[in-house]
Amino acid sequence: MIELPLLFFYLFTILVLGVGLVVTFSANLLRSAFALFFVLFGVAGFYVLLGGDFIAIVQILVYAGGVNVLLIFGTMLTTDVANPVKSNLSFQGILTAVGAIALFLLLYGVIRSANWGVITPDKMEPTTRLLGRMLLKEYVLPFEVISFLLLSALIGALVLVIKGDRT
Repeated sequence: MIELPLLFFYLFTILVLGVGLVVTFSANLLRSAFALFFVLFGVAGFYVLLGGDFIAIVQILVYAGGVNVLLIFGTMLTTDVANPVKSNLSFQGILTAVGAIALFLLLYGVIRSANWGVITPDKMEPTTRLLGRMLLKEYVLPFEVISFLLLSALIGALVLVIKGDRT
């Protein structure tokens, strides 16, 4: 019987690689953006398997949620994205194949020569409580400075947009 974490690892691997091929080779930009959501969600699954629950939630909220929504809105607001005048699929087949084979051989050599020591992992514990305490005790000043910086950038962007509408 296969263990549950190993089953999820294989599931996330198939999801990331399979949908990653859709992102890479799809001629439709909107389809690629939607497929990217599932790739980023699968990467978050790897973080969960490694015990990084906070990083997994940040991956889903920031990248799969925020950045991907920006890509989709940018794609949908672009005029005539479905029928581009110039193709965005300009591959240089021979050069790409040579580069891919060279990269594969390099990675294969590194993997074969590495010393893969086996260690037993420690018991996984949630990291969000520790990170929350650190953000609100030891690192409260940098946390507030960054939040003020992001707020001022947002206000600056709004001012630029409002000035752009008047001209």
